[in-house]
Amino acid sequence: MQTMQRESSWTYDSVLLSYAPRRVTLQVLIVNQVMENIICHVGDNHHTKHQSPEARLFDALAAAPDPSAAVRASHSVTTILTLCRSRYGHQARPTFANALFAHYTAGEWQLSEKMDPLLLAALRPAPQTFPRTTQSRLPPNIPRSQLSNAAVLGDFFSPQTSKVVHQGLQYVGKHPRDWNRLDADFAEVENALNLPRPHPNLLPAPQYIVTISSTDHRICGFLILYYPNGDLYQWSRKLSSQGRRSESLLREWALATASAMEFLLECGEWHGDLKPDNIFVGEVGNLVLADRTRNFATIAFASPELLDDQIVTRNEEGQLQYQPRETKRPRQYLGLPAQWPLDAKENSEVYAYGVLLLVLVRNMSLSEVYRKAREAGSQYPDWSVTTEEEASFPKLAEVIRCCIQLNPLNRPNFTTILYMLGHDAVH
Repeated sequence: MQTMQRESSWTYDSVLLSYAPRRVTLQVLIVNQVMENIICHVGDNHHTKHQSPEARLFDALAAAPDPSAAVRASHSVTTILTLCRSRYGHQARPTFANALFAHYTAGEWQLSEKMDPLLLAALRPAPQTFPRTTQSRLPPNIPRSQLSNAAVLGDFFSPQTSKVVHQGLQYVGKHPRDWNRLDADFAEVENALNLPRPHPNLLPAPQYIVTISSTDHRICGFLILYYPNGDLYQWSRKLSSQGRRSESLLREWALATASAMEFLLECGEWHGDLKPDNIFVGEVGNLVLADRTRNFATIAFASPELLDDQIVTRNEEGQLQYQPRETKRPRQYLGLPAQWPLDAKENSEVYAYGVLLLVLVRNMSLSEVYRKAREAGSQYPDWSVTTEEEASFPKLAEVIRCCIQLNPLNRPNFTTILYMLGHDAVH
């Protein structure tokens, strides 16, 4: 069994090529749902950068019609993944905030574990990392040397998150994805701290901020509460396999999510990336919305006006107006524009909420959801409610149909949604 687990660990998932600097980033699965990045950095020396094994790997993937097929056929990548299995097995991961680098040295591929030098150079102390928050309101800071990795089986973790232990308690550690996303990834801390009061369906503020060391006080990450039941996507799929999902349970989830969204908007805030894997499940089944950076939106859940990168203004009567933009941003960089009026943000969030509910009602896998979005191309996925869904989930089907209207002005707000769901009857 141990041999089978080791062979099925550290398997290729996807590849990213960056050109400034030139890097190959392999995203791999340590085990199912636990991901890690392996960086292959191409040197900048003019005489060697096109001749080194790292450069040859980069050039081969850049020229390949199907980079993923080229990765799978690459002897170099096979060797790198074998090194990872040998070093880490099927449970271990690099130290918190460290990255894995593959480099060709002394005639062979080797691994090194260290903080990405580009990220390290961009990190700053707390006053510069969290400029909108007074230092007295920040959580305690601890050096990352006080953290130890916990076993990863049975949980989902992206390359920038990991399960860690501090003083005998488990947390989820989060660190910036890379130097380009530093401010965006740390915004989650300030967005949580600057709410006027907590809400039962919002993730509490981080418990600790993490420094590089006891003498280097630059911030490299933060710790949030760990939820053993995982996210709503995992939890819903598990309950479905056990025959324990019902319309009343789905309606409770819908109410909890809408309540949190209404609270955020009342505070002048928003979420920006509402989807089932950004909602955690507590010990008694309570939901908490997480990952509130407000900077990124997942294409499959994004509203039509956000996908079209529309300009939002008000007319003389104060009503919202949506106008097409001559040059759109690439969809992979979409996030709710900060300059949109709050009610326009709410309209977009309501659409994402409707898609979220429909995904839960249908018990869709996320791969199905993302495939549906890809197949739509430059159009919008068809999220029409079926007759069968209307019969099986009448209340939720009505809410979903209203939320996924293509015209944002025809969608209800979250206060209305709570009324439609029978908020007073449940609470």
